[in-house]
Amino acid sequence: MSIDWSYPSPDAISAMHAYSTHDKAKGYPDGTTQAAYDSWTAWANDHSGPKTGASLDGWADSVRAEHPEWVEAREWYSENITGDGWDKLVEDYKNQSSDPDNVTPPGFNDKPDWIDESKNPTNSGFNPNGITTSFTGDSSSTSGTAVNTAALEWFANDFLGAITGEGHMLLQTADLVGQIDPKPGAFARAEVLRQAIVGATAQDGGVKGDTKDMLINMNTSLLAMKEALLKMAKQYRDVEELNGLTSDKLDEYLGDSFQGLNGISGYGTKTVKTDGSA
Repeated sequence: MSIDWSYPSPDAISAMHAYSTHDKAKGYPDGTTQAAYDSWTAWANDHSGPKTGASLDGWADSVRAEHPEWVEAREWYSENITGDGWDKLVEDYKNQSSDPDNVTPPGFNDKPDWIDESKNPTNSGFNPNGITTSFTGDSSSTSGTAVNTAALEWFANDFLGAITGEGHMLLQTADLVGQIDPKPGAFARAEVLRQAIVGATAQDGGVKGDTKDMLINMNTSLLAMKEALLKMAKQYRDVEELNGLTSDKLDEYLGDSFQGLNGISGYGTKTVKTDGSA
């Protein structure tokens, strides 16, 4: 739906979340200004009539002591919605909006590669850590499928230890993701795409923020798994005792890391369209 921003219609006020601009400026919880203005309106309507006249200033004086927030909201509304402040609200909204009809994109720069290869060489893509692909250490003499503490320690130290922690794959990748700053071009739809990647506001990190948070949380969860496996291996040195490990006991060791890994499914669920449709 195309919105006419030339006057404060209900659609325009709602689309830009106009009341929230005052909340943000004052540090109020979101919704405070609208609730106060609605309360003022209800009070004014209840006290209006053929004999009361239309002196809103007089009404303001009669409620100011008990409900100063109502009067503040009403004065803000008069100045910014029905007054001269409307054009400024619209201008600020358009400067921050991801609506393709209203986006003001940054100036175009024709730099072909936005990763500084001299500082962070990528060499055509991701280079994985050198991790042994299979366990070749001490194996148990039992027949069939068995678990031994040496295998647990290999998985914890050689595998998880090679990808978690400072200087290793997950956090290194998170740092590289944090450097992403695409400049696709000086036209509205490209700017919407850029904001989808890097985020439009401090509260919206876009795909970049989502991916970085996912990597950091994965690192935290796998570090917890590593420590749990090492603790479990230390306690269960006897192979048969380890093979008899119950699911409840396993959950006691690994529950926190499992919970953290399950939480990763919440990432990557946001959908962004560049054509302005909902």
